[in-house]
Amino acid sequence: MVNYDQFMDFMKKYFEDYSQYAQDEATMPRMDKYWTEDIQVTAYFQLEGGDYPFRMTTRREWQDFLIKGHLTVWENLQPIDLMVDTRQLKATSMLKVVKFDRKTDKELVNLDGIGYYTLVETDEGNLCIKSLDFFTGDASTFTKLYTMK
Repeated sequence: MVNYDQFMDFMKKYFEDYSQYAQDEATMPRMDKYWTEDIQVTAYFQLEGGDYPFRMTTRREWQDFLIKGHLTVWENLQPIDLMVDTRQLKATSMLKVVKFDRKTDKELVNLDGIGYYTLVETDEGNLCIKSLDFFTGDASTFTKLYTMK
């Protein structure tokens, strides 16, 4: 069973690696260890012409969304407060989500979000994110930056 320190270390490393590797096709494979193949992602915002909430049901679908959605911007996730439940393998994080223009590094958006994570422990004893629910208070500003071409 995973202890509190292991869980916190996993989540902190996840946010660091997400900000560094989860937005480019070349580095995305480094994120495979964090998400189950059948991860369920629900984002409580609506992309133009899409459903609300926005859902993805596989790791590949989630990764493709992240790669395509960050062609012109890059994003930094900073956990402001992080809570973990080692018994239920659930985590919640209040996040500062900062998006930058890839060409100029100019800050475009700085907003708050909440991530709610359900994890599983693998046969090898590692943690892996099974589901993610993401909420943001300023969804329209957030979604304007996604270029889903």
